[in-house]
Amino acid sequence: MEEIIFWMEDAADSGVKKIADKVAGDVELVTDRRPRVLYGTSQEELADVAERAETVIVPATVGKSRLLEQMEEEKRIGLEQIRGKRECYGWFFLNDPEWHGTQILLIAGSDKRGTIYGLFHLSELLGVSPFVDWCGIRPPHREHVGLRASMACVAGEPSVRYRGFFINDEWPAFGTWCNRRFGGFGTSVYEHVFELLLRLKGNYLWPAMWSARFGDDGPGLANAKLADEYGIIMGMSHHEPCLRQGEEYKYLRGKDSVYGDAWNFRTNREGIIRFWKDGLLRRGKFENVITLGMRGEADTAILGEKATLEDNIELLRDVLKTQNELIRECVDEDVKRVPRMLALYKEVEAFFYGNDQTAGLMGSEELEDVILLLCDDNYGNLRTLPTKEMRTHKGGYGMYYHLDYHGWPISYEWINSSYLPKIWEQMTTAYEFGVRELWIVNVGDIATQEFPLSYFLDMAYDFGRWGSGAVNQTAEYTRQWTRQQFGSFTEEIQEQIADVLQGYTRLIQKRRPEAMRAMVYHPVHGRETQDTLEEIKRILTEAERVYAWVKEHAPEYEAAFVALIYYPAAGTLNLTRMHLLAGMNQYLAKLGALHANDYGDAVEQCLKRDRELVTAYHQMDHGRWNGMGASEHIGFVHWNEDECLNPVIHRVLPADKPRLVVTVDQTMQHAEGSPWLTESMKLPDFLDPACRSAGITLYGLSECEAAYEVTEKPEWLSVWPMQGVLDGKKHNYEKLELVINRERWAMNRDGNTGTSACGVLEIKTPSGCCRIDIPVCENLPEVPEGTFVDTAGYIVMEAEHYADRKDGYAADGKREGKNEKVRFQCIRDYGKTRSAMKAFPVTAYGVPGENAPYLEYHFWVSKPGGYVLTLYMQPSNPVANDQKLCYGVQNNGGEIRIYNAVPEGYRIGDQGEFWAKGVLDQIRRQEIPVSCRSGINRLRIYSVTPGFVLEKLLIRPEGTDVPESYLGPKETYHT
Repeated sequence: MEEIIFWMEDAADSGVKKIADKVAGDVELVTDRRPRVLYGTSQEELADVAERAETVIVPATVGKSRLLEQMEEEKRIGLEQIRGKRECYGWFFLNDPEWHGTQILLIAGSDKRGTIYGLFHLSELLGVSPFVDWCGIRPPHREHVGLRASMACVAGEPSVRYRGFFINDEWPAFGTWCNRRFGGFGTSVYEHVFELLLRLKGNYLWPAMWSARFGDDGPGLANAKLADEYGIIMGMSHHEPCLRQGEEYKYLRGKDSVYGDAWNFRTNREGIIRFWKDGLLRRGKFENVITLGMRGEADTAILGEKATLEDNIELLRDVLKTQNELIRECVDEDVKRVPRMLALYKEVEAFFYGNDQTAGLMGSEELEDVILLLCDDNYGNLRTLPTKEMRTHKGGYGMYYHLDYHGWPISYEWINSSYLPKIWEQMTTAYEFGVRELWIVNVGDIATQEFPLSYFLDMAYDFGRWGSGAVNQTAEYTRQWTRQQFGSFTEEIQEQIADVLQGYTRLIQKRRPEAMRAMVYHPVHGRETQDTLEEIKRILTEAERVYAWVKEHAPEYEAAFVALIYYPAAGTLNLTRMHLLAGMNQYLAKLGALHANDYGDAVEQCLKRDRELVTAYHQMDHGRWNGMGASEHIGFVHWNEDECLNPVIHRVLPADKPRLVVTVDQTMQHAEGSPWLTESMKLPDFLDPACRSAGITLYGLSECEAAYEVTEKPEWLSVWPMQGVLDGKKHNYEKLELVINRERWAMNRDGNTGTSACGVLEIKTPSGCCRIDIPVCENLPEVPEGTFVDTAGYIVMEAEHYADRKDGYAADGKREGKNEKVRFQCIRDYGKTRSAMKAFPVTAYGVPGENAPYLEYHFWVSKPGGYVLTLYMQPSNPVANDQKLCYGVQNNGGEIRIYNAVPEGYRIGDQGEFWAKGVLDQIRRQEIPVSCRSGINRLRIYSVTPGFVLEKLLIRPEGTDVPESYLGPKETYHT
């Protein structure tokens, strides 16, 4: 007897039949036995099949299955939980004497996609990865499928109606891959794309469009027909209306063309209308979300710079009215039944809102039932969101999000550089503001974006599991995702893979690889370059260790592991490492240190390694990904690849006599010891009472032997080594470790609170003697736990290290008769250093001193006076069109002052310099004056408008500076 047979009615949708066959293939991958897929018309035939199998799986769709109707009439099943709903399914296990004891698994879908998702649910339970076809991942082996009645379930409606991705910026990578593997952009490509989308529980696609023509490349309409067969809802990108792609017009236009020769609705109105009409007539019969609106050619502004806001709005209003009339004529007389979408992308957002002088399109009759597709800023930060009043819009709202971008200030198209906590923070905000009708994400070439794409679509499908209630659950998602792809690996290896995924995405989100260059990270301040290099080494070592294990113990998974884990991690980290090393090369070259040449050699090795990684990726699995790594990714000077530069390496020629330079670690201080330059250096590390060790580094400047010796040091300080020789060749630098014995030091302190004693370290060099002062702070004030104490001349506080907090309430929010509580919560592992604090629920507005929540920080300074407070914030954009992203500041119970985190005239996108710096640096800093008293100060930060995300605070006396750094100074001492 066979373990499983699939049985379907002859009248079932052909797309469902194809998916059933794919799931049968999944079963074969798991058990090495392929179940048969049989067809029939009646329960009698089903009973006959049941004699031959332990379990018969019967996929069926409500409204298209006589079998379901009969079973419901006979009260064997109840379909009330799925009938009339979208994309739901139920698993019903039936046992009946007429089926000879055989178990019947009835997979009932509320519609075609519901049935398909129900079928793929079986694959999921069997441990089959959604990337089984896309990446060739084999599932863990089982002897038996093991279906049980306890697996019965009903899956509810997906959280977001339309969920999908956009294949974009497809040259040179995706386009090259398509041509090399499939000969173009036809059905042989989209067969795989559609399967991937459905396995990820998506339903909506914007196809490739730079050079592709979805409606022609099939060949002909074959792509569209295949999409319809599988239940894929097709759309076109934000600037391609009426089911026509920009490339189509490029090929059809001309002086004698019926479509005219100008993409201009004013001068070529009839030609453009004819172009749109023919698109609707060709493809309007399929399931679509039809894009409305119009932009200029090649995704540019619709009118020239001289056009007024009113000119643009009236033109777009005319376009929308015309397009709706065409849809009535060509698709459905009741246009309200046709899903339509207008993307408020870039300048179209301004046309929608208008201004004080000119009414925008908001509330327009032509948009009454149209999905309004809002957009992020192309860098993963949401732009405006619906106000409470706007959320009543009948058409609902969508979000166009980016994991890939081709545009200003710098394109990022090579390898995934998106980070799950950021996606969670932004997309939960979108959902809570009512953006629930359509989620579309730009995935570029798809390849290497599989991890964040999975998360995006899982959140859209089941927001209850991964949405607002899943605070700090991205690490758990990463573990589950790793288990889903590599379930046959040991738990230890799975944990290591998850660590690599979390580690590399967290590190590179601080600066996308394409935006990296030498000296972005400071070469010495705060050890940020050294710490980052060490973290890269840790992650790469772990990745190499796992890769070695895979090649030895699971070679059949090598290609999938490389594609999903190793290549994205190794590629991006190697690139980041290269630029960090280039920065060290340039810094040391300015000192004349021969060690700079070692860093130069390492940079060359990284560049070589980059090429090796891309080549190996292209050759993996008989060229499965050939072409996918072709995007430019090194040294962007402009937004595109024009004039991209590899790192510039500095070569140092040796001095002709014994010389060395002494440097104080984490500072720019250096000296050779010449008696003509007598200024002392200062080692500040021990001003931090928690610091136990520090460093001095000596660099050789010549290939002659240069001796050094520590000739004086405090008795409470140990130094190792005390002497040595640098030769500029095999031994061109030396690190001296300084360890403080605070018990010995305490015997010499003067006993005054907050003051410091100072020791002296002298190092004899070939040029003379270097003196280094070593201040130490130990006699601290008695302050409550959680208080930051100024020992370094400034105070740095990570946002999560507040001393107190107070919840607020939403002024207009009611829940169970009470005002809804609003409180700051910590988003772990978020941002550039540690974490972030954000007020939840994310839609709440607050009035400081009344209903706004606050965080309170305690810090101690010795001198009263004027100070500067710097807030380090996530580079969010205002959620409303009023351009306000506000927070409140209050120190020591004084006046509460409200600040806007964005300047007047704030501009997002092209040539918005303030915005660009924020998204490239992944931080926004704002300085404000505060008055402090001697002793303990209490600083409160209030959440005023949604979107305020705080990462770190810095307090320094007016007129002083802190060491320059990319990540910002490290957190200072606190009790």
